[in-house]
Amino acid sequence: MSSDTTLSPPSEPVIVVQGAGKNYRMYGTPSDRLWQYLWPSRKPWFQNFTALEDVSLELRRGEVLGIVGVNGAGKSTLLQLVTGTIPPTSGSVQTHGRVAAILELGSGFNPEFTGRENIYLNAATLGLGKSEIESRINSIIDFAGIGLHIDQPVKTYSSGMVVRLAFSIATSVDADILIIDEALSVGDGAFRRRSFDRIMQIKESGTTILFCSHVLFHVEAFCDRALWLHRGKVQKLGKVSEVLRPYEEFIDAYEKDVNALPFAPTEAPHSNGLMSVESAMTDASALASPKGDARIVSVAVRLDGELGVDLHGLSHRSRLEVEVGFLSDPSLPAPSSALVFSSDSGKILGSSISCTDGAVFERNAFGEGMARFTIERVPLNKGKYRVGVYLFCEKGLHGYAMLDPVAHIHLTHTGHEQGAFLISGTWDNGPSRLDGHVE
Repeated sequence: MSSDTTLSPPSEPVIVVQGAGKNYRMYGTPSDRLWQYLWPSRKPWFQNFTALEDVSLELRRGEVLGIVGVNGAGKSTLLQLVTGTIPPTSGSVQTHGRVAAILELGSGFNPEFTGRENIYLNAATLGLGKSEIESRINSIIDFAGIGLHIDQPVKTYSSGMVVRLAFSIATSVDADILIIDEALSVGDGAFRRRSFDRIMQIKESGTTILFCSHVLFHVEAFCDRALWLHRGKVQKLGKVSEVLRPYEEFIDAYEKDVNALPFAPTEAPHSNGLMSVESAMTDASALASPKGDARIVSVAVRLDGELGVDLHGLSHRSRLEVEVGFLSDPSLPAPSSALVFSSDSGKILGSSISCTDGAVFERNAFGEGMARFTIERVPLNKGKYRVGVYLFCEKGLHGYAMLDPVAHIHLTHTGHEQGAFLISGTWDNGPSRLDGHVE
């Protein structure tokens, strides 16, 4: 890999990857490694493993590329090549400008050093001089939010404190190129929101970003283009929609990994997954408003007026009502809410999010509010479906909380239509064509 700190003109690429590949030698035993060193001409004492093969791409200033793929696809290997952590076995990787990476947060910390000392150490490795570090150290400490612990050894920190400090350092460098590997799910709910907002600001400043994530709606929200890798090879590179649609079809064959979600599932308030909306909101008033965050405090699902978690109705006739009680930080904009229909296997079939319709939920002084969604005629075909509810930030990007599934609905239909959805429309005779010609 080659790199320089001179930033190219806007029309010139700042990242150029040409035919890059990475191979690793896999030895069966430690002695095989020794024999390979002492007697390489006899036979290969190893097996080659190709982590990445013939990858080519260019990114210009301000472009954001999302990288998707199942575990083991080669995503992290590509990011390490661009950062210069490892050299390519074949091809070349060139970067122009200062590069900062958010990979394994906290991996470069010295546990015996204090947090403040680690700021100087890490920021220096990212290319900042002493005067630059001193000019922004207070903002780094404030963003990390670890208070007086900043002058204590890092070995005394909780894991959350470590990742908050590492993220704060990495995003304070004013880099020309930023590499992000699943970094929007670090810390608690309040810090996740702040980290999300920080990344959005960096994007808007014109920084070139390589963004790797399993959370596809983040890729769609952040990125200009997307790259799909599988087993080290490029499957597709292009516009986000052109890449994600076939990729989503591909991953339908894989079991969903809950760790890939941008936030952890929360348990239902009661064992049956429901509590009355009235009692939930009364109980919530006794709770402190979550600082920088929001949470679901109640959910009620009704099909044709019946409240429950296992409901039965008719396709294209039954009325579905979902009420989501929430508690949020009143100093932040009111959260948005989403409803998701999934197949019983977990494949997302359709969704609706309140901010798309411009809905803004009212709250009281404690940050309590209610989101209600109604479907007059459920458009799903016969079958069993999952209903999930989510809380997002006001823009529908950062996830606060989820309950999925919160209920199942079983629908019956007497027709022979296939697929998950019933298509609304009208069949008629059409205009008469006496001459048999159809225009």
